[in-house]
Amino acid sequence: RPPGALYRHTSYVTHMPLRAAALAACLAVGSALVVPLSASRPADSLQGVRLPRAGGGGHVDLGEALAASAGKTLLVLGTYPADFNMVEYMQRVRVFLPDLRAKGVMRCMMVVNGPPAACEKLASLLDLPDAVELYADPTGEAGRRFGVSRGFRPDDSSLSAFA
Repeated sequence: RPPGALYRHTSYVTHMPLRAAALAACLAVGSALVVPLSASRPADSLQGVRLPRAGGGGHVDLGEALAASAGKTLLVLGTYPADFNMVEYMQRVRVFLPDLRAKGVMRCMMVVNGPPAACEKLASLLDLPDAVELYADPTGEAGRRFGVSRGFRPDDSSLSAFA
């Protein structure tokens, strides 16, 4: 027997429960890792979601807008206007818009979960280019229809969001 053979065998046996536990954990959260079918066809899942264009310009059916897009389209379903993640997404889109264009992205759309005035204010503060189509979604309908997670216990009114 080569030196260490028993160690390798013993190591395999002792790590077997750990591997089984890791596999069980992956299977338990597997549903969280599955992409919802609505995400595979965004133009279909967002059909009929009418959102106001921030800055005026009427309402747009998000599904129709996506279906009518020629070429690559970037759609960002954001969070709330005052949310740090939304600020970062807008900053990144602003900075990388030339690179996105160079990669063939012809249309850039951002949906923010807030009223039009708050979306406009955020875009103004971050100097978001007019080339980025900005839509207000105060109810979060687009995200729900697309299948975005609504967070921990979103319909539990007994749980304070600020606790």
